[in-house]
This record gives sequence, C-alpha cells and structure tokens, in this order.
Amino acid sequence: MRITVVCSDLGVRVPGTKGASLHLEAVIRGFLAAEHQLQVIGVAGHGPPPPGVDAVLLPHPGRAEGLQQALNKLAFADALSQQAAARVAAFRPEVIYERLALFGNVGMALAAATGAAHVVEINALLTREEAAWRNLHLADEAVRRELAVIAGADLRVAVSEEVATAVRDMASDATTVVVPNGVDVELFGKLPMRAGARAELGVPPDAFAMCFTGTIRPWHGLDVALRALAHLPQQYMLVVAGDGEIRGELEALAGSLNVAERVRWLGHVAHERVPTVLAACNVALAPYPPLEHFAFSPLKLYEYLAAGVPVVASDLGQIRQVLSDGRFGKLVTPGDVQALARAVLDVG
Repeated sequence: MRITVVCSDLGVRVPGTKGASLHLEAVIRGFLAAEHQLQVIGVAGHGPPPPGVDAVLLPHPGRAEGLQQALNKLAFADALSQQAAARVAAFRPEVIYERLALFGNVGMALAAATGAAHVVEINALLTREEAAWRNLHLADEAVRRELAVIAGADLRVAVSEEVATAVRDMASDATTVVVPNGVDVELFGKLPMRAGARAELGVPPDAFAMCFTGTIRPWHGLDVALRALAHLPQQYMLVVAGDGEIRGELEALAGSLNVAERVRWLGHVAHERVPTVLAACNVALAPYPPLEHFAFSPLKLYEYLAAGVPVVASDLGQIRQVLSDGRFGKLVTPGDVQALARAVLDVG
C-alpha cells in the first residue's frame, strides 16, 4: 500500500533521540520491511530522514514555554497541513497513519482531502496528560481537536488496554485495537560483558548497580528509587541513563538523602548504547508512583526483559500484564519506598 505517516508533535523529531522518535522510526522501518510505499510528514530532526521514504519535514520553531509553546504547536500543525497538502495529494496515499499529537489534526485533514483511510496511533490521551503534569493552555481547542481526531478516524491503535478503554469512552462505536510497544531484540539480545561495560561507564566492579533508562519525567518515580537507595547498603548504587526537566531536583534530593556519591548520572545515552548500560547493572527499575490513570506501555520494560536483566517495577496497568503478575519480575506497591528496597535486596 501507499502509506503516509504523520506526526506533528514538536517533541517527536525525525530522526530524533527520544523514545517517541525511536518508536516512530521503528514503525516506519516496519512499514518499509513489509514493502509498503512510504511518505513521512512531521518535524525535522538533526539528520536525514529514513532512506526510502518521501519526506516533508518542517523545521522545529524553537523552544518556548507556557502559552507560547501551545501557540507554537497550534501554528505548526496548521502550517504542516498546508505545506504538505500538495505532496500528499501527489503521493495518493491509501492510508494515513497519524501519531496522536497535542493540537495535531494534520493526518485527519490530509485524509479528508485525499480520501485515504485514517488510522490514529494513541500512546496517551495527551490533553489529559498535559493537564495533569504541566499546564494545558488553549484547553478548549486542544480537547476539541483531540476528540475530532479520535472520533473521526477509521481505526484507533491504542498502546494499552487502559488507553483503549478511555478511547472507547470517547468514541464508543469506533473500531479500537490494542497493540503494545515492542523491542529491538537484535539490539537488546546481545549484551557486552559486564566488566567491560562497567569500566566504560565508570561503575565500580564490586557495586550492586540498579539502573533506570529513559527521559526523566515527574511521573517516572525516580524520587522513589533515590529514597529506596538510602535504605540499601553502601555497595548499592543507582545508574540513570537519561536526562530531563527534573534532573536538577532529583540531584538535590540525592544530596539531601546523602546518596549523591552513589548515583551515576549518565545524561542522555544514545539508544544503541543502552544495552551497555543494562549489561553493567544487576537490576533494572520501573519505579512509577501511584498514578490514577496509568496507561503507559513502557519501552524500557520491554528492553529490560529482552536484555535478560532482573526487573523491579511498580504494580500498575500493563506492567502487571507484561511481568505476568510477577512471574517475570518483582512487582511492588507504587510509591512504596520500603517495598522497592526490599525487592531490590531480594534480587541481590
């Protein structure tokens, strides 16, 4: 088929380094491997687009905060729709596959213009997420667009059953399927030797190393991991492969807990080097706090499992299902510092 992949999310560049960008590129590679003709519409990254695709990638408008950030997202989505219209019409897609984005109705508009089937991939209800963790500006317009995209699509692909349930509440008569995230088994199935990995990352050879990989967000529960570290013996340490908006707060917390010397902040780590991080560690963490609407399908969880690293994770949503109620990893009460520490000790 001829498929146009659309993502107007300013945080998801093509190519990009964030998990969402890596996921989008994996979807693109999957379509190409299935021998579909492909076109990609989205945000330009810091390198060339994937080979073998017709790409319309507009430059990022630059960082902004608050209301200006919302205005930028709104303007970018509208500009992308207009500038891609002629190229998409010439490509004549049979399917437009859109990753849901805040204020993003680009795929919906292009599908309407070309008569293509519209498929929307939903990794989270972004208006709900933005309102809960940041500050949703232009809320009425954001909600209106999100509902129109979800309700109007021919098919909705939800990343978890929790997301699918919320989507069905919004559009009860719409076709919705659940496709959880996956993993690059070739990349994560072949780890380097632990000694070499530790030497490369500066992890002491006699340490018991816990690790966390991914962008550092308020809802990832790294504060719980730091507090748990304070209850563990001195040879235990935490390796953090990732960066994010609250790293400074977490570094300050580590200092106040007197565990700063036992935390190795690696900053951003290229995806192809994440297996080295996992090889250096004894246990991998997904320490999410209590979240009322936990609907994630954490990429890190699949990567931990593919690498064969013992997992300690919060007992929430899809995590429980993936770990088979604790068969494939230890499940702990979300936000329970003592429970997390005990589970890590059990692994040790």
